[in-house]
Amino acid sequence: MKSFSAVSLLFALLVARGPAFAQAGGPATAGAAATADTAAPPEVLAGAVLRQCRGLFGTRARCVERALDGVLERSGVARAMAVLDAAVARDPGLTPEAHGIAHGLGIAAYRSPETVAATFASCPNTQIAGCMHGVIQGYFLDVARRTGEISAADLDALCQPHRATPPLYFECTHGMGHGLMAAYAHRLPDVLARCDQLADPTARDSCWGGAFMENIVGALHPGHTAEAHSAVSHHGAASPDHSTMDHSAHGGSAADHAAMGHDAAPAARWRPLDRRDLLYPCTAVDAKYHQACYTIQTAAILAMNGGRVGHTARACSRAPREMVPVCHASLGRDLTAYARRDPRRTARLCARAGVAATDCLRGAAYALYDVAARPADALALCRAVSREAQKTACYEAVARRVKIGTPEPRTLAEVCALAEPGYVAACRAAAGLDAQTQ
Repeated sequence: MKSFSAVSLLFALLVARGPAFAQAGGPATAGAAATADTAAPPEVLAGAVLRQCRGLFGTRARCVERALDGVLERSGVARAMAVLDAAVARDPGLTPEAHGIAHGLGIAAYRSPETVAATFASCPNTQIAGCMHGVIQGYFLDVARRTGEISAADLDALCQPHRATPPLYFECTHGMGHGLMAAYAHRLPDVLARCDQLADPTARDSCWGGAFMENIVGALHPGHTAEAHSAVSHHGAASPDHSTMDHSAHGGSAADHAAMGHDAAPAARWRPLDRRDLLYPCTAVDAKYHQACYTIQTAAILAMNGGRVGHTARACSRAPREMVPVCHASLGRDLTAYARRDPRRTARLCARAGVAATDCLRGAAYALYDVAARPADALALCRAVSREAQKTACYEAVARRVKIGTPEPRTLAEVCALAEPGYVAACRAAAGLDAQTQ
């Protein structure tokens, strides 16, 4: 099974959090007093921000984002993210909003094309890399505001400074898909075509994934789009003149995109999702995009069918045969959030998927690891599974996921040693370890 990136868990968080909140809520002075002393420890600032924003229904995340924006302005994005991380640790109830808030901080941190690489690298890889994605979104918002022009060479060059560091390179190219959706007024076909122009196949794949994600975000949670976050910040180059852009999540034309490879004629209206076809837009795009689309599609399905696990699994079974296990694994990822990342609850939810339960558990194992890169989080899921074949598949999934990011044999051996006694061998085999590796 293809790797689930940590960023894909965004949709698990979105589908579990309920209706979208107001795009620009919260007091105008939210957190201003609380964050005046940005030299205070992050934990202290986090407590002040949470107190300032306590009791706000539907606008709490925007209040927190505005408060952290003040920290960013005075002390930089790394400091603002440290406060956000501390706030989430102090109040786990903020977790479903934290990735979106991190997007907003990244957008606010962006200043210019000349500094985008340095700003991106200054973001910590926490909150599912939301800050990193936001910086890249800020870049594309700036492009759309100024000229709307970006060449294929510009696209290739954007993430090259991070090519030697695969995790950063992935997050950058994935963020490109998110950012292009803002620049192209959320017209997914146009964005996929731009992603196609990337010379590196790995970058193309990551860009596609970001585009499909943002397609769902725009349709279901417009308060989480790049445009909505840019409206929260009152400074920075990523706060565009909105009169030049159509920010409808359902299509329309943005600024003059003829220079970006489009005809001058008005673009046809794009429908992001379709309740009559739960697998759409995967059913409406070329097969080369299927992996990226089906990897995330259950986030949309669960949102549209009220979180019905069995119904979602049956919808996935109607995908092209090779994409069925991909879709079922996507379901497992999303269910980790419905279960609030509780391994036992996740295992019980996957059991509702019937014959898809094994693939569901594989996806859940990947997702539980991805949140904080802690093998123990995923191994706990395997221990909660009762059926032998499913337990074996779970441990194998953990081994494969850990190996992607940490291929050192000694580390993999240490992870597999934590498996239940009867499953250590299966874990080691999936990790590619020989008998001599200790």
